[in-house]
Amino acid sequence: MASLFGIQFGSKFPSTKQYEASIDKGRADYERFINFESSELLKRYEELDGLIHSGDFENKVRELKNARYKDTPQWRQLDQYRVLKSSSDIKTYLKFAKAGKLERMQQVSKSDTFKDYLDLKKFVNSAEYHSAKSKKDFKQSEAYAKNESYKALAKSSDIKFYLATEKKQDYKTVLKLVNSERLKSFFELEAIVQTPEFVEHKSFMEDKKRFAKSNEAHLIKEFEGLKKNEEIKWYHTTKKKNPFQELHKWQITFEDDFDAITLDNSKWMTGYYWGKALMNDNYVPAGEKQFFRDDNIELRDSIARIHTRNESVKGKAWDVEHGFTTRRFDYTSGLISTGQSFRQKYGKFEAKVKFSASYPLLNAFWMAGEKMTPHLDIFKSSSKNGKSVECGVHMEEKGKIAKSTRKVSGAKFNNGFFIYSCEWSPESIVWKINGQEVARESGHIPSEPMYLSFCTILPENPDAGSLPAMMEIDWVRCFKKVSE
Repeated sequence: MASLFGIQFGSKFPSTKQYEASIDKGRADYERFINFESSELLKRYEELDGLIHSGDFENKVRELKNARYKDTPQWRQLDQYRVLKSSSDIKTYLKFAKAGKLERMQQVSKSDTFKDYLDLKKFVNSAEYHSAKSKKDFKQSEAYAKNESYKALAKSSDIKFYLATEKKQDYKTVLKLVNSERLKSFFELEAIVQTPEFVEHKSFMEDKKRFAKSNEAHLIKEFEGLKKNEEIKWYHTTKKKNPFQELHKWQITFEDDFDAITLDNSKWMTGYYWGKALMNDNYVPAGEKQFFRDDNIELRDSIARIHTRNESVKGKAWDVEHGFTTRRFDYTSGLISTGQSFRQKYGKFEAKVKFSASYPLLNAFWMAGEKMTPHLDIFKSSSKNGKSVECGVHMEEKGKIAKSTRKVSGAKFNNGFFIYSCEWSPESIVWKINGQEVARESGHIPSEPMYLSFCTILPENPDAGSLPAMMEIDWVRCFKKVSE
């Protein structure tokens, strides 16, 4: 870890600035990754990736690049159509029909005049007619009148046309084709090859640049363009490295960057929780030399500052024997707590904190529940020279207070921001400074929800000139395991 983030001068811990930058970058990259995962751009890329690398698509591309028009069903249809169209019988039919002869022959054959003609023809060729013709009064007979009508009809242009045409070979050829499967196939093929789709397909298949003009080529070009997109390249490189395993585990449950003008009262209360809960007022234990005032808490430059000052005030103190009493304090400080707004059992709790003076000032980032125990110190300043801090847990076991604490050295903690954190689970509590583990506890594990507190207290009177002092909180964040 140290090699990754660099070591602060005179410290065994990674540089706060670089470590925080890595945290911020990790969070920003994770948010960027998650947002891009649901983007339309990535959706389109993955859609094209699946399509272009499918067997059906690859076969289509191969066909477009290599297929000949002569190998297609459409070419075979066109070839069959051309063969039929060039055959002598079809050519005769088309010429005959185009000249209007077939339609005229059909119209004449269906006309009443032609029907009358056929009936009269049959009569004049009958024995009845020849018998009537041999009689003396033939010219006055009905048979004579019918014969005259017959001769008149035979001279009509339509019947003369019909009689002349039906003897010709081309008409006989046409009659053989009418209602034939051969002629039916010809017209079906003609209808197919003249459709816009067929014509377009023929033109496309005969085009030497057909693949470049195809939809498949456009899709490949779009996909190749997306492959070069910087955001997509970043996404795939990041996904391959899989750097977010740890971030995936945690869901943020509480945070404050102190960007507002004043302290957010919906998140923070000022003073010990028990005093606010019992009497809606501040108090301090009798052994503490400072009293908490709201004026000692300041938000400036996105940092919450807790000031400790030489200042004379009156306030309540709690003594086990005498209860609450009002007395004068010579010093003031501040405390902020989520006792009324946020509590959590298990998770990760961290804050970026700086304090300007230590012992006998006690600067602390701690957690507690409904009672004074269990009590978890995420960090507490503990040395006169500021070169060590303390972390640990205090539990009540069998009516007695049991504690497990660790003193952590290795840096000058005065006047420098550090990121203090603890990861609390049913199995263990792990303390870290700038991401580096400094202590671990597996025996005394709290099992109730606890709230956050930041404060500076004076268990003893400070040396002259040691005040004013300040504790600064840049940000605080809490997380919960996603699986919990």
